[in-house]
Parts: sequence; structure tokens; C-alpha cells
Amino acid sequence: MPLTARSSLPPVPAAGMAAAGAGPAAAEAGPGGLLARFSIRTRIILLAGTLLAVLVSTTFYLSRQLSKNTAGVVEAGNLLTTIEEANSAQLAFGEMRYWMTDLAVSLLTLSETNAKTARARMEGYLDQLAQRKPVRIEAVRSELALYEDLAHRAVEEYTDDRRVIGNSLLAQARLHSIKVDQLLASIVAETTAEAAAARDKVVAEAAVAARFAQFVVAAAVLFGVVFAFFVVGSIAWPLRRLVVAMDGLNAGDIAVDIPPPGPHETGAMAKTLAAFRDTLRDLRQTLAQLEALRGVGRAVGSTLDFESVLNMVIAQAVEFSHAAAGVMFTYDEDREEFRFHASQGIDADFAEQLKATRIHAPPSTVSTVEVPDLSRIDAAAPRLWSLLAAVGYRALLGAPLYYEGRIIGGLVVLRRETGEFTQEIVTLIEAFAAQSALAVRNAKLFDEQRQRERELRQTHDDLQAAQANLIQAEKMASLGQLTAGIAHEIKNPLNFVNNFAQLSIELLDELKQTAAPALSGLGEEARADLDETIEMLTGNLDKIGEHGRRADGIVKSMLAHSRGGSGERQPTDLNTLVEDALNLAYHGARAQDQNFNITLERDFAAAIAPVELVPQDITRVFLNLIGNGFHAAGKRGREARDPAFRPVLKVSTREVSDGVEVRVRDNGTGIQPEHRDKLFQPFFTTKPTGEGTGLGLSISYDIVTQQHGGSITVDSEPGAFTEFTVRLPRAARARRTGRPA
Repeated sequence: MPLTARSSLPPVPAAGMAAAGAGPAAAEAGPGGLLARFSIRTRIILLAGTLLAVLVSTTFYLSRQLSKNTAGVVEAGNLLTTIEEANSAQLAFGEMRYWMTDLAVSLLTLSETNAKTARARMEGYLDQLAQRKPVRIEAVRSELALYEDLAHRAVEEYTDDRRVIGNSLLAQARLHSIKVDQLLASIVAETTAEAAAARDKVVAEAAVAARFAQFVVAAAVLFGVVFAFFVVGSIAWPLRRLVVAMDGLNAGDIAVDIPPPGPHETGAMAKTLAAFRDTLRDLRQTLAQLEALRGVGRAVGSTLDFESVLNMVIAQAVEFSHAAAGVMFTYDEDREEFRFHASQGIDADFAEQLKATRIHAPPSTVSTVEVPDLSRIDAAAPRLWSLLAAVGYRALLGAPLYYEGRIIGGLVVLRRETGEFTQEIVTLIEAFAAQSALAVRNAKLFDEQRQRERELRQTHDDLQAAQANLIQAEKMASLGQLTAGIAHEIKNPLNFVNNFAQLSIELLDELKQTAAPALSGLGEEARADLDETIEMLTGNLDKIGEHGRRADGIVKSMLAHSRGGSGERQPTDLNTLVEDALNLAYHGARAQDQNFNITLERDFAAAIAPVELVPQDITRVFLNLIGNGFHAAGKRGREARDPAFRPVLKVSTREVSDGVEVRVRDNGTGIQPEHRDKLFQPFFTTKPTGEGTGLGLSISYDIVTQQHGGSITVDSEPGAFTEFTVRLPRAARARRTGRPA
């Protein structure tokens, strides 16, 4: 880290900082803090005057509310009177309507008189209602006039004995009477609603006034309590706080609140107590820093977990330096540059940006560095500083990590506020850097040791793999020699069988031609028997030749398999290859066990184009898969208690998108889940000792995946089936690496 000049300003003592913080704002704390600047007499007058003002304002408010409630009660009474008048008008109209109807029917003078009386009484009520509901009353009078006109006309018609017309006029008059009733009823309903609203308003305002009166009483009591509390507390509370502060300091609580200093006795005591607390805080902070350094030293000496030690160092450095973030760099001596390694308090995106940043710094320029203001750096400053300034960091302090005189890294703390770091913080960061250096060195040594162990382990694994390949090659070579010897021994007598079978057929044909004249002299029945015998001999010789040629094909496959082939790819008919492997495996199983029997099912896709592969190697794969299927199906057949169980092995081929696929499925014992991931590992086998080497599937996997660029997978259900799927690309493909775990 490039060296920059640091100012020599002395550090500000913690005690001074604490004293500076106890300003006027602190003097306002406590129940009597606001009144401490006034005399007791002034306080009493102030509180009493406040209480009196509250009581006067409350009385004024209650008087206004009472006046409003009275007006509301009067308004509600007027509305009730209006309702009564409307009801009376409705009753009067009812009487008038009754007598008018009676007048029209009976034509009695008494009915006419009663109708006029009811009309006059109704008019009086309408005059009173018109003062509050002029529009509605005007509508009532209009409908009433129409009603009266129609009713009088009906009376005249009845008088002239024209009852039909009279009835029609009465019906029309009845419609207007209904409207009058409706208008009067609406006045009653509307006025009733207004009266209810006025009543509710009066009740609500009365309730509010009552609650407010209760609140005023409670407030007065509260003010009295507060008054006594403030008067007594202005003297007793500061003393109580001093006692609590002394008890807290005696208990070791340096964060206890202390009253502000002042010119009086309690203020002087508070000043002395604050100085004692600040001294105790400084001592405790120093002790915590020393303990943090000890903790780092213990972690360095007790663990090789490099990351956890560095994260602890960065976290402690950030905490004790009151910084916002911290970064640990490692130093590359060859390239003379610092590289990001770990951080605390920095978001992941910016950390990725720092990982890509290299800080070039020759060893001669590296020392403790401090940048009080990152926003004022010049163009020659490292790019790291501009990156930090761009994301909001304003001050930087960094210390190099030395081990035996060599630079191995750097520790940097960052603040979001400008300003210099105190000398105490600088010394602390340098101490953390010194402790971190040992951790970095130990971690590098440990990483080197682990790298050597990995190399040794890889070498050991390679030797084991080579040994396994040698063993397998030796086994396969011995097996090939044995197979070739047996095949050659079989092929000689087999050639005799095939040749003499063909020769016998030809001799029989010649015999038939030569003996034809003699046979013609025989009787028909004797000639028929002789022809049947010759045909039977010819058929038997044909079957001998057919099975001889089949045996010859099997021997040729055994010889090709034992020779191992040239390893060169060549276009191959996949169906023919699978069929030969199936026959060879079946006859091999029958040769080992004469009682072996299994149903073979073939599902070969027609017209599969030739595939480029190494025939002998792929034949070895299918021989292994089919042989395993025979073993599993036969084992289940021997162990099954169900006499109806029938061992079956099915082989199918089909075209896929970029190659071909071959499936070998048996209905045997299946594969246990815990064994499935180990199938292709060398020397893993579930067969009894002496029956399997554990190399068949491993070699098959290498042939399919690495040599041919294909894939081999397995699906199985214990006690039900096992199916291997081999996929081969149609053309050569880059080799794959690795195998299933």
C-alpha cells in the first residue's frame, strides 16, 4: 500500500469527548430539568396560573355547550309541535274527506256542515305548518283545491241523479285525497327525522360536555400531581440520579446516565463522577482491545481455518476502529501487487469488483497508509481509492502484513465520514495486521501442504487405476488365449462335420441318380419307402449343416472377441452385432449350466443404418450386460417360490435423434438403491466371491462413454426388473471423462 503522510494531531481523550457531549441538551433531562432555571416561587406561580387558565377555559367551554344544548332542546320542541300540527291536519283532512263522501251519497245538510268545519280546522293547521314547510303546504293546498272541486261537482251530479258521473268524479277526487295524505305523511316523516336528529345531537353534545367535564376534573387532578412531582423532583431527582449513577459505576456499568455538571453542589458532584466514569470507560476499552488481540492470537495458534481467522480479524478491526467496512488483501511478491481476499460490511457486487482490481505496489513503497478524504485524491492515487470513493467511502486506513520482513498482505478499514483516524486506532489496526500476518502465513503453508497431499492422492489413484487395468488386461489376455484355443480345437471337427454333411448330401443325390433304373423295377410301396428314407436322410444332413454353420458363427465370434480387435471404428450393423452377442452369451451360459433356460425376446428396429464403432469392444459390453441379466433372472428363478415364474431377457434396439439406443432388460432380482451409485466403480460386485470380479460394468462404462462418447444408464426395481440403456452416437464423438460416483 503506497505510503501517505499522516497528520500528527494528538488523539482526543475519551473523557474529553464525554465531557463535550454533556451540553445544554443534557441539562434538560429529568423531571425538573425544564424548571431548573426558575425559582421555586416562580415555578409555583407558573403552574398555578396554568391550572387556573385551564379551569377558566373549561368553564367557558361548558357554558357554550350548555347554551347550544338549550337551543337544541327548543328546536326539538318546535319540531315536535310541527309533527303534532301535521298529524292534526291529516286527521282534519280525514274527517273532511269522510263528510264530503257522505255528503255526495246522502245529500244531508249535516254532512255539509261537518265537512266545512273540518275544512276550516284543517286550514288553521295548514297556516301553522306553512311557516316551516311553505312549499309542501302549497302543494297540499293545490291538491286539496282539486279534491274539493271534484267532490262538489260529484255532489251536484248526485243531486241531478247522475250517479255514474258522480262516481267517476269521486274516484278522481279520491286520487287527489291520496296525494294530500301522502304530502301530509311526508311532512310528518321528515319532521320526525329532523326531531330525532335534533334530539340525538343534543344528547351527543351533552355526552361530549359530560366527558369533557370528566376530563377537566382528571386533568386538574393530574396537574396537581405533576405540580407536586415537579416541585419535589426539582430538588430530589438530581440527587436520586447521582445515587443511581454511583450504584451503577460500583456495579461496573460505565454506560450509566450521570446528571450534567453545574455551579451548585450536585453539579460539582456530577462533574467528578463523570470524570471517573470516562476514565473507567477508557480503561475498559483498552482492556477490550487487548483481549481482542489475544483472541486473534489464540485463533491463529489453534486453528488452520484461514477464512474464519481472517473474518474474525476484519470484524474486530471494524468494530474497534468504529469503521463501516474492512477489507483483507493478500500480496503477490512476484507481481508486486495486492489482491482482494475477504471483506466485512461490503456488499457482494462491490466485492466482486474488488476481486478484479489489482493494486500495484513495490515493497519499498508499502507502509501504513491513511487517507482522511477520498474525495480529494489526485490522479496518481491507486484506482482502488477512486472505486471506494464512488460507492460512498470517505476515509481509509490501511496497515501492511509483515512476516519475517516480507509483505504478505494488507488490512484496510473504511469510514463513510471524512477525517483522520486517532493514533490509538492506527496503533490498534497495526496490531491486528501483525496478528493477521501469522494467520496468512500458516494458511499458505497449510494450502501448500494440502496441494501436495492432493497431488500424492491423485498419483496414488492413478497407480491404482493402472494396476487395475494391468490386472484386467492380464485376465482378458488369459481369457482370450483360452477362448482362442478352445475355438480352434472346436473348429477342426466342426469343419469335418460341415464338409461331410455337404458331401453326404451330394452322395445321396448321386445315389438316387445311379439307383434310379434299379428302383424303377421295385414295387410302388417299396419305392415309396426308399424315397422317404432318402428324403429323411437329406433333411437330417441339411439340419446338421445348418447347426454346423451356426456353431461355426459362434466360434468365429469367440475368436474375434478373444483377439480384441484393432480398436478402429468401422460401420457396423447394430442388429447383427447384438444378435451375435445374444447367441454367444446364451450358448456360453448353457455351456456352464446344462439346466440353464431363459426366454429371449428381441425387439429390433428395422433398417437401422450402420453405426461407426469398434465391434469387438461393443460386443464385450453387450456380452457383459446380457450375462448379468442371465445371472439375475436365473437367481430369481432359483429363489422364487412361485412355480409360474418364467425368466425373461429382452433386448431392443431403436433409432434416437443423434444415434442409436440398445436396451437390455431382465426380470431378475433387481438392484438395491444403495448399490445403484456404485455399479460402475471398479471391483464393485454383488455376486458371491469367486463369481464376479467387479470389472465388467466398469470396463463397459469406459468403452461406451470414453471410447465411443455415448452413455450408459440403469433403471431397476428390486425384486422386479433391471434395464440397462446404452446410447451410442452414429459418428465419432469427443471422449468424455469421469464416471458415476
